[in-house]
Amino acid sequence: MIRHKISILFVLFILVLMDQTTYAQDSPRHEIGIRLTGLEDFDFVYKKEKQLNRFFRHRLGLVNLQASGNSNATTWSSGLGYAFGIENRKSINEKLLFIHGFEPRMAVDYSSFEGQAQNWAFQIGIGYVLGFHYEFAEAFYVSIEAIPAVTFTRSKSSQNGFAENNFQAGFSSNAVALTLAYRF
Repeated sequence: MIRHKISILFVLFILVLMDQTTYAQDSPRHEIGIRLTGLEDFDFVYKKEKQLNRFFRHRLGLVNLQASGNSNATTWSSGLGYAFGIENRKSINEKLLFIHGFEPRMAVDYSSFEGQAQNWAFQIGIGYVLGFHYEFAEAFYVSIEAIPAVTFTRSKSSQNGFAENNFQAGFSSNAVALTLAYRF
């Protein structure tokens, strides 16, 4: 009985080792790039292959950074956003792939007006990446994608203590993004 269990464990171990060895020959790919939405908004993107045609993706973006002022008052605002998801790729032909997958996200925004009023906003949401990825060179690719999403935003103003909740769901063609990335 013990030999039987040891034999089964040994066979399972060999099968797992063979599966990992087969994948290890292709070694996981890493990708880093810049993602542009319009001419004013950009994110940094990092992707790591976890399985064949399945990547973990991270997006980090400066939502906004603005400052203005004169001798009497200054106004400034800043925000940061982060998204993490799983990207699946399906080959259409040799160089073109369809990409899709879920991507949770969050963002924080802070504004100060004339040193008196302060506004905070916190956003969480989940989106679904839909797009196409074109490999134009061995180490470079370009992709176009949109991320329809459901988001919840909580904002608060210190000036009047006003708090607001906002729920949004939908797809906007203004949010179609172009990514240029390097694979290593």
